[in-house]
Amino acid sequence: MSLKKLEFVLENIDPLLFAERGADNILVTTKRYIPGSAIRGALAHLYINAHKLQNAYEDATFFDLFLSGKVRFLPAYPIGCRELEQGDAFVMPLSLMRSKDKTQTVDLTAAVENKAGFKKLQGFVVKKDSKLYQINTDVKIELHMSRSGAGERITGSSRDGNVFNYEYLEPGQLFKGAYLADDDAAELLQKVLRELDVEALHLGRSKSAQYGKCQYAAMPVKEAQQVALGDKLYLLAQTPYIAFGSWQRVEQAAEELLGELAARLGCEAAKDGLQIFAAAESIDGYVGVWQAKKQAERALSAGTLIELRLNGAVDSAKLQAALQQGLGKGTEDGFGQFVIWQPLAKPEFVEELPQKQLKNVVLSKEVKDIAKKVIRERLLQEVRQQATQDAQSGELKVNIDNANHVFKRVEGLMYSGKSKNVIQAIIISDFKSKAKDNLQDIRYKGDGLLNLLTESSDCKSPYKDIKWTNKLNLETSKLRQVQSLLGSNAFELDADEVYHEYWLWFMRHAVKLSKKEGEQ
Repeated sequence: MSLKKLEFVLENIDPLLFAERGADNILVTTKRYIPGSAIRGALAHLYINAHKLQNAYEDATFFDLFLSGKVRFLPAYPIGCRELEQGDAFVMPLSLMRSKDKTQTVDLTAAVENKAGFKKLQGFVVKKDSKLYQINTDVKIELHMSRSGAGERITGSSRDGNVFNYEYLEPGQLFKGAYLADDDAAELLQKVLRELDVEALHLGRSKSAQYGKCQYAAMPVKEAQQVALGDKLYLLAQTPYIAFGSWQRVEQAAEELLGELAARLGCEAAKDGLQIFAAAESIDGYVGVWQAKKQAERALSAGTLIELRLNGAVDSAKLQAALQQGLGKGTEDGFGQFVIWQPLAKPEFVEELPQKQLKNVVLSKEVKDIAKKVIRERLLQEVRQQATQDAQSGELKVNIDNANHVFKRVEGLMYSGKSKNVIQAIIISDFKSKAKDNLQDIRYKGDGLLNLLTESSDCKSPYKDIKWTNKLNLETSKLRQVQSLLGSNAFELDADEVYHEYWLWFMRHAVKLSKKEGEQ
């Protein structure tokens, strides 16, 4: 079965908190990434609200997307900057180490022995064009007063003065995530995402005016990646792995994982004498859309590597498909996702990101709206200027005596607020034959105004080939930068708006020209 990968980028406008409470119960720490379960829950919530569902599980589409396991909601990991959107983001593999002076990086899956004076790399990594970029997230801690006691929520103060702290992900950071979906489910998911018109998601704990809002941008759909198999293979956990059975040692969890994979492939996998680079963690959480707290589960952490030795040749596509289906429990929330890791003889880490890892500019909706209005007005100025130039260019030939009346009548239509289609229908249906003849006798570049205004098929609109954005003389890089802040449609003008403005100003200056000619 082939799978589709639907990638997306999230930019957190607000602080984000995915809680991991500390042992002292005073500091609530946050995950450094956006869990797949949070994304799944947010989209499920949008779907339920959009369709006003009472029993969501009874809805066939809801079941297929959110309950059947046909769609795997992978976590969104930090990518640092826009220039790395096309790279693969994942947790730093536990086999990667760097010397204390940062001059050497080694991959222990390829190294003969452990090197003294080297430390494990932490955080996240983006792989792009065979280069590795270390990515870290920005977090802050905010102090809160406890209001959980009797009467405290009413008074808004803490009687005992209890203090606790929230750690949160700072706003303005980029995260790349994905859905892995069976072919039929992928089409359905795309359809639902279009219908929901997802532009923003509210994620994490304390979803309020101050927390949780993320901008959402979908990326082109692609086939789930296939890779060639080398002589020595490792399974790299891109997300935590939750085994079906209980375990105490990572070797026990690895044994169950390999057993499940071998059963799917119809072969045997070696379970003794394997290289394992692993860490363990506890997975829990609360799914708001179902109002249910999930039971804590012990898991192998993302970044874990387990050597894979199979008895005989295995088809690469079959192995990839088995891994993409997910292993263990919680695959619908993106858990148990593995990829093939091939040892790196010389890991190529890039110290500087393509663009310095500065905090991304985050604009409020109000600021964006103002900026779009300014851009729109600037573009409309170009439309007006073009219309004025065209009317005064000498290409306008007036061959009737009452041209001033004709220009004024058309100008009034442009002021009416009616749509282009309505105005054109009025000219065709309501103008008398004499009025139409007068319009047609006024020529611009050889075409009658009647044909130009009604956009007749045998003539071309004066502004048809003009790209208004080009008139701003913006560098391509600057244009893209503004679009990334305001949206790809920031420089688009509505067709009706261009039609109104162009012909309004054309007629206005044609009237002036007509008056001058009448005075002569």
